[in-house]
Amino acid sequence: MKQRALPLALAGLFSLSSSLGFGESLSQIYELALKNDATLKAAEATYRANLETEKLSRSALLPQIGATSTYRDTEFEGESFGITNFQPPQYGKVPSERDTDTLTHSVTLSQPLFDLSAWFSFRAGKATSKQARAQFAADQQDLIIRTAEAYFNALRANENLEAARAEERAAKRQLEQTQQRFDVGLIAITDVHEARAVFDNTVAQRLSFEAQLGTAFEALSVLTNQGHSSLNRLSEEFPVTQPVPADRAEWVEFAIANNHLLTAARYATQSSYQNARSKKAEHLPTLSGSYSYSTDDTEGTSKTSNPLASDIVDEHANTETIQVQLSVPLFSGGGVSASRRQAYNQYLAAEQNRIGTQRRVVQQTRSLHLTVGTDVQRIKARKQNIVSAQSALDATKAGYEVGTRNIVDVLQSQRSLYAAIRDYANARFDYVLNMLKLKQQAGNLSPQDIYNLDKWLIADKAKKQDL
Repeated sequence: MKQRALPLALAGLFSLSSSLGFGESLSQIYELALKNDATLKAAEATYRANLETEKLSRSALLPQIGATSTYRDTEFEGESFGITNFQPPQYGKVPSERDTDTLTHSVTLSQPLFDLSAWFSFRAGKATSKQARAQFAADQQDLIIRTAEAYFNALRANENLEAARAEERAAKRQLEQTQQRFDVGLIAITDVHEARAVFDNTVAQRLSFEAQLGTAFEALSVLTNQGHSSLNRLSEEFPVTQPVPADRAEWVEFAIANNHLLTAARYATQSSYQNARSKKAEHLPTLSGSYSYSTDDTEGTSKTSNPLASDIVDEHANTETIQVQLSVPLFSGGGVSASRRQAYNQYLAAEQNRIGTQRRVVQQTRSLHLTVGTDVQRIKARKQNIVSAQSALDATKAGYEVGTRNIVDVLQSQRSLYAAIRDYANARFDYVLNMLKLKQQAGNLSPQDIYNLDKWLIADKAKKQDL
């Protein structure tokens, strides 16, 4: 009896799951999410922006080269004291006019020779770029989790809905049978009322699960920006195994070394520390050198009453300048000291955030390892519970036929069976998601996990139903 009960119960459940037949695979949904998920696109833009921090900070240490060209038109009118007549010599105010065009070209090369603040800022920028890489890796893993959660939540909602539909049909049949027995005078009206109450409850439950299924598919659309109506279901042959390695401490050790969020927190601390050193170094002198070369070409006319003065202006000059500059900050209104204190406290905050992140990673890794191990046992227990519930229902129905059980017992056994079916399906989905989350904490979750799961997601051949 027990050997036939489990296949019958599960076959009933999974034949009802055919509304997801010929559906989209998990990998298809994931690939659509990669292209369309707004959260990941924002994370990628932030990642690329933060990568530039290292280049920006490096630029303060490298030579700066600039070139300028200047055109200047000068017109001058004035008087000066001088010789107004040579024979005989006379002195007085001499009027003069000057109209010239000057074209200047210059090239300047400057190089910081000693700037400790800029050096520490560069090291902070390198740490920020590394933080960006680790954070984006964490964001990519987060998309895997969000996709899997949305997908399996839709499967969960579908399994619950189909179990609710089966329970509703069973309750309806039981109500009809009870009504017939009452009509021929075999039972009291109270049994009919009990059966109708249970049936009405199953209708309400089915409506609730229908809403949950619609909501679950909407959540998929948020990721992919597309509509979805059917998915592949999880095969009954999907292997459920304990996490490897079995030692929880090994998982914790691996997570501390590889968790991407924790790695990002470490680099954030390093960046804040170097930034604090940079602000502190702003009290120190800076030394820079520069070289400039310029050419000036001036052309025009110059007119005076002096007959010996030239009326044509044609001048050319080349200038080379080498400069070494020492800058010593003496007082900046307290701004440098305030900036130093601010940066130091930001470093302290980053360090505490790192400590908090590490504690959460350790706690979540340990909890998920324990949960996955428990899920394995729960799935076995839930599967056996279906067998027991089916046997109990068969026995209760037999007792009802001979008068040793009442309708309440039958309805309760019936509810227990479908609750066991739902619990079994939910336990399997919990295991899948918790295993993925455990790998995420350990830092080794990758798209390959999606493709590995896809092998166990199968399409039914039944016609799809409208969801």
